[in-house]
Amino acid sequence: MASEKHSTFAGHLADWSSRASIGELPSEAVTLIKRAFLDTIAVTLSGSQLDSSRIVLGLSEDIGAGDPVASIVGRGRKADLLTAALANGTAAHAELFDDNNEPMISHPSAVLVSSLLALGQKHKVSGREILNAYLAGFEINVGLSRQLNPGYYERGWHVTRTLGLIGATASCCRLIGLPPDAVRHALGIAATMASGMRQNFGTMAMALHAGLTARDAIHAALLAGKGFRSDDEALEGRYGYFNLFAGTVPDLPPLGKDYEIVRSGLIFKPYPSGAPTHAAVDAAIELSGKLNGDTGKISKIICHVHPHNFMTLREGVPRDTLRARVNMQYCIAASLRFGRLDSDQFTMAAVEDQEVARLMAITEMRVSDALPDNGFFPAAVDVFLEGETEALSARYDAPLGSPPRPMSPERMNQKFTRCADGVISSDKAEAAMQFVLALETKSDITALCEMLE
Repeated sequence: MASEKHSTFAGHLADWSSRASIGELPSEAVTLIKRAFLDTIAVTLSGSQLDSSRIVLGLSEDIGAGDPVASIVGRGRKADLLTAALANGTAAHAELFDDNNEPMISHPSAVLVSSLLALGQKHKVSGREILNAYLAGFEINVGLSRQLNPGYYERGWHVTRTLGLIGATASCCRLIGLPPDAVRHALGIAATMASGMRQNFGTMAMALHAGLTARDAIHAALLAGKGFRSDDEALEGRYGYFNLFAGTVPDLPPLGKDYEIVRSGLIFKPYPSGAPTHAAVDAAIELSGKLNGDTGKISKIICHVHPHNFMTLREGVPRDTLRARVNMQYCIAASLRFGRLDSDQFTMAAVEDQEVARLMAITEMRVSDALPDNGFFPAAVDVFLEGETEALSARYDAPLGSPPRPMSPERMNQKFTRCADGVISSDKAEAAMQFVLALETKSDITALCEMLE
């Protein structure tokens, strides 16, 4: 329920987000946000080369675009503000390589970074302003998710799209300096734009969810800035957002008191696949090493997972590379077969590999009560060899890249370099990396955005 100070739920979110500041954070949390920008830029560069991003951008050009004011990442040109956010947001999520957050069970940075870079470029904002805006959106999204999940996610909503739009809109409002009253209306506008179902996981529409969210967050903020109004109780009302999407109205999140960027942080991905596959992939890669890549004698594979792993993943034989990214059997088989899981394993040649198909066919999934309920999709993999009675086993309770097992800065930088390779020059990639790592000192982010074209 809303407090006496804030007569509506949106009023509470608007008041805090309008003054959110990284000045209240420890230095390591600010560094983490900059890493989120760097990682999202990296996966947007690589995702910009996929069909989903190409189709979205091509259609926008076919139907006519406005003034070219914002950079299209990896495409060598600019577009109007909403088109840039749509294309870049779609690219950021195209490979499922973007970061996760455990309470959100979703991808906070793809939508926040894509909307903020486009809007920030148009308004020539400083690096510190864009970091403040990211903080506002992140805290709202994760603070609400901590109360609403897993029930919200289990209802079938793609949280990146449906709840992510609320925080992203607040972040856009913060960036352009809207007063709390206008922010409140922007949140109501965003609530009526929200949509996005998990049934579309493993298709181009999954990536589109992130693009639509980045676009709509800017649109809602700009509409409110022009005086467009929404219902005062669009979030908590009888027919409002929370009751319709979640079936309940959460308590007001304690914004600014227990920062989620510190408490839950971010999960950065070493593999371009669905988050629930990652601990199992870690185990499979370890076992591949023990086998020296020789999978010919494997007779049976058992993967033990937490029940939540099944909420996201697709079963059966994947018919394309997008389905393969959210298929546990495929990700395990490919990791065992090739000893790694990167973009090369998400080609049709890899998907149609005969040994991968054989390994998939002998992989059994089992729900395990022995794995912790920690939100990190823990998994264990047992590999049985012909003529052997004992299995080779590996278990990870949290994947590489999660807060318990963070990737090193060196590995994060390597990921950026790999994603940028062949999309922008090595000189631009290095300059962009150094720009982001010193983002709070930059007076205007325009140069960064233009490097990424």
